[in-house]
Amino acid sequence: MYKSHYSNPDSLMPTIPHYEKNARQLVDQYESLAFEVIHAGLLDLLPQTGTTILDVGAGSGRDAAWFASRGYDVVAVEPSDAMRAHARKLHPSTRINWIADSLPNLAQVRRLGLSFDLILLSAVWMHILPASRERALRKMAMLLAPNGRIAISLRIGDPDPERAMYAVTLHELSALAQQFGLRLMSATDSPDKLGRASVSWTTAVFGLPDDAIASLPLLRHLVLNDEKSSTYKIALLRILARIADAAAGAARHESDHVVVPMGLVALFWMRMYKPLIENGLPQMPHSRLGVKPGFVTDSFNALRLVTPVELRVGAVFEGETARHLHRSLSEIARLIRDMPAKYLRWPASEQRIFDVHLLRRMAAPSQLQVDEPFLWSFGELHIPAPIWHALTRYNVWVEPVLVTEWIRLIEGYAGNRIANARQLAQALLVWADPERDTRLARAAVTRIRAEGKPVYCVWSGQRLHDEYDVDHCFPFAAWPCGDAWNLMPASRRINNKSNRLVTQATLEKSSDYITSWWSDAFLNIGDNSRRQFFLEARQTLPIFVEHPSPDDIIEAMKMHRIRLEKDQGLRPWEPVLSTSRSERGLAVPSV
Repeated sequence: MYKSHYSNPDSLMPTIPHYEKNARQLVDQYESLAFEVIHAGLLDLLPQTGTTILDVGAGSGRDAAWFASRGYDVVAVEPSDAMRAHARKLHPSTRINWIADSLPNLAQVRRLGLSFDLILLSAVWMHILPASRERALRKMAMLLAPNGRIAISLRIGDPDPERAMYAVTLHELSALAQQFGLRLMSATDSPDKLGRASVSWTTAVFGLPDDAIASLPLLRHLVLNDEKSSTYKIALLRILARIADAAAGAARHESDHVVVPMGLVALFWMRMYKPLIENGLPQMPHSRLGVKPGFVTDSFNALRLVTPVELRVGAVFEGETARHLHRSLSEIARLIRDMPAKYLRWPASEQRIFDVHLLRRMAAPSQLQVDEPFLWSFGELHIPAPIWHALTRYNVWVEPVLVTEWIRLIEGYAGNRIANARQLAQALLVWADPERDTRLARAAVTRIRAEGKPVYCVWSGQRLHDEYDVDHCFPFAAWPCGDAWNLMPASRRINNKSNRLVTQATLEKSSDYITSWWSDAFLNIGDNSRRQFFLEARQTLPIFVEHPSPDDIIEAMKMHRIRLEKDQGLRPWEPVLSTSRSERGLAVPSV
């Protein structure tokens, strides 16, 4: 499961030992008070049922469980291992997703790519170091959905000497909130519900009218208004949007920015430009039509037989193909640093938005695998955190705008020279997703059966016979991912979900069947298969541990499911199961 990270000196470290030591007593104390009693002032300000809530410092899980019971999806953040363990046992709801994380950074939460309609800090703010509060509010503002709310309860009174506490005031909190477009919507005072005369509480609710970090207007300016001498700026923005949407697991999250491997940026650049260049579509103005783009070198041209879809994480290349790919990616990385990254700047400023740090060019190898060390070996590109979150959260709107502008530029550059430039560009700029290929999983089913072992439907536990489906856990039409972890054997009678999204409860109930399938199909047949399986999962899912287990992947899938539900608006799906265990093909206990 997700691991705790307490190395950050600005975290809640000073107070965690108290919660670890007194977890049982504190859980009993919290659970003795009902949500409606503690948060009476919030009841009229809650978002509509079905939205997503972030509970920071979730403690015993009391508040998270209340939200979950009313149909909300909850990400519950609790840095104390002991408190989290008690809470999981006490409130085993499939709508609650537990994470070990803490303010001011909420580093693990930010990796999820989710936005939240309500962020609740109940009895937490007094533990935040005063010097870290501005950063904490900025991180939370970045996580809010449009029209989202942040509810913070302030402990007014003498601090508890056994815990690290600092004085708090509504005036200070409101002044900080204004810096991030947060306005105070309500403030209610209440006595301490445990009867302590020296303590009272003020609950402040702040609202966010729209994109508080102004990232969307900036992206719109860069796409539609920024001066362009080629398609390079649009290409870089689209590549970063693609990485944020489909390969977010490759990113490293730091305090104020997100870092992505330069090899991945260059690889996506090649995937996008390859069909355009090979079909003769110009990427710069008419007067320069005869000039080849700077990255179109002998090595780039030597890769003509390599299709865009082959340029993927996990692919292996040998001989001259490996050498040319390595050289071409190095050349593309340098061009990105010297051209679009250099000239994409903040409005009315000479300051670059994206920083590129290249590593020294290495000798081209005769064999390579496109894995994490390879992608990071070219260097890294730094993206301001608000830009990254806008690309993650609003990609469904941002990418079509980028593609439309790219087509407009190509059409303008081509003039009358290419009659069907617009139509051709439109077709070639479709991202080269992998085909809906389930052969890998079907081959695994055949092999397992040849070994004399049964294969079961992951959704029902029914033993599969000759007629079965290989299902994408997350609908391929909505999120094209053919990775091994996303391929599931399923009963043809049950597998009727089409483009609907499996529910959190179904994913939870099926987790043992899924992990058992992974073990037999991919993880226990050799190091190469196991390495490829986890490499793909780490690139596409929000996995927070360096060496994940199958259980870690299940947890990451639950988080990603929430994001797909919110971003894509997919209808839910649950399998209709037979009530008879023998009819489902499960072992019937002997009497």
